[in-house]
Amino acid sequence: KALLLAGAAAAVAALVYLRRRRALPPARRARIAVVGCGGWAQGWHLPNISNRPDAQLVALVDPADDPGAGGCLHGRVESMSDLAARYGVPRYKTLQALLEERRDELDGVLVAAPHGHHCSLGLAVLEAGLHLLLEKPMCADVGEARALAAAAAASPQLALLVNNTANWQPGFLEARKAVRQGVLGEVRSVSCVFAAPLGWLFEGADHVRWSRSEGSMRGNGFGWGQLSHTFAWVFGVTGLTPATVFAAAVHSESTGADIHDALTLTCTNGAVIAVCGAGTAPDAGFKVVANWVFGTRGMLHYGGLA
Repeated sequence: KALLLAGAAAAVAALVYLRRRRALPPARRARIAVVGCGGWAQGWHLPNISNRPDAQLVALVDPADDPGAGGCLHGRVESMSDLAARYGVPRYKTLQALLEERRDELDGVLVAAPHGHHCSLGLAVLEAGLHLLLEKPMCADVGEARALAAAAAASPQLALLVNNTANWQPGFLEARKAVRQGVLGEVRSVSCVFAAPLGWLFEGADHVRWSRSEGSMRGNGFGWGQLSHTFAWVFGVTGLTPATVFAAAVHSESTGADIHDALTLTCTNGAVIAVCGAGTAPDAGFKVVANWVFGTRGMLHYGGLA
């Protein structure tokens, strides 16, 4: 339920942002295509978009006739033909085919494909003059992330959004407001712990797309799939800019994925950030989130069970 609400919040915020940036006529809905239709898209993105009164699902894109579960909806993932029939929209095997045929019928594209493909797909969307909502992690390579950011900066009329779901929730917005208004003074340090019972995902033989490196990827595992949330929260709340990074990881003996991570960052203003992640915590039915921000005038704690 918590994941469903978080995904819904992200989709709502993205659609509202698309409308504001392009100033759509009041009576017209934002027209969205979804690229990558595995378990995460089927369980969250597709229902959220189709149930929005201000959004319209236009097309589905996936090269596989039977998309993988992606760690979600085990045994309940529908085929592309069934999905197209359910939502009453056409299915395409490639983004290029969609853009060639229906570019003028779109306002934006949601990319939920495996993260090794985010850069190429994202660049194609932005080059087509469309808004982009990208699943996390943004990219699997620093150079690719910079290329995508540069493409978005070159087209300021377009939105590039990354679906770090915690950054769409009320607690994040309040924390960001407090820090940005100077309630804590100047931020001097940040300390975060994120633990999740996800050994089945990062060490499971059935979920290689969350454990195996593909293409330009520099690795895969808990740091990519989960700690990306923590870093999005930290930088979104504090506005800090990292200058140096030191990282160490414990890797799974069975899959090679990183499952425990420790990172220390220094920032351009002299502040430091310490982040620890545990991807194989005991399964008690929840994740543990604990973020602290320390400033010259006060401190802030954001945490709980997710």
